[in-house]
Amino acid sequence: MPINEWYLNITELPAFEKSTIDYLDGLKPHKAKQWDLQTNQMKAYKTSLLEQLLKIQDNRCVYCGTGLMRQLVDREHFAHKDQKGGWPEFMFITENLFAACGYCNRMLKGIKPMVKRYNKNYSDCEFHLIHPYFDIPTKEIVFVSRGGSDAIFVEHITPKGEETIAFFELDSTIATARRAGYITEIAIYNQLSADNAAEVKAISHYRPA
Repeated sequence: MPINEWYLNITELPAFEKSTIDYLDGLKPHKAKQWDLQTNQMKAYKTSLLEQLLKIQDNRCVYCGTGLMRQLVDREHFAHKDQKGGWPEFMFITENLFAACGYCNRMLKGIKPMVKRYNKNYSDCEFHLIHPYFDIPTKEIVFVSRGGSDAIFVEHITPKGEETIAFFELDSTIATARRAGYITEIAIYNQLSADNAAEVKAISHYRPA
């Protein structure tokens, strides 16, 4: 995905073996508490889900578009799964699942309602904000250059785009600065030799025993 398309346009979905799909189907009717099951099947599913999402999203937050390395990363339900006021029936729908940074997901989004018009078929629902899979973000919002900068400033094209910008505070000074910082980070990383890049990566993933 181009570095100037910050709100990600997801065109690929995670894929799972039939045994995993059968396991999840066997839990129906889905309840929010099932997400926290400690079975081996659930642990394997969630591990695979996150690994696939990070690869699909190029290790970037689906909403703010900045890097997820060394950040709190959530497996994010676009339509939240809470039992009261949420949509647990969509909990394992792959089109409803993305990787997001903890700030976008926990501080900004939380359990706020995303579904504007409900349909039992998830793909037929209408959503308040730009949906990373069903919508094309570049038709709703655009990131532009100003004063010789990179494309880090955001403008809305549609009302849904305007609402999304306000919801995720994409036009805030902090969000704009983070986008600029991420571009600089990637540029510096790409300048490193292969050996140095591997060393930096090893250090960034280091965890004390």
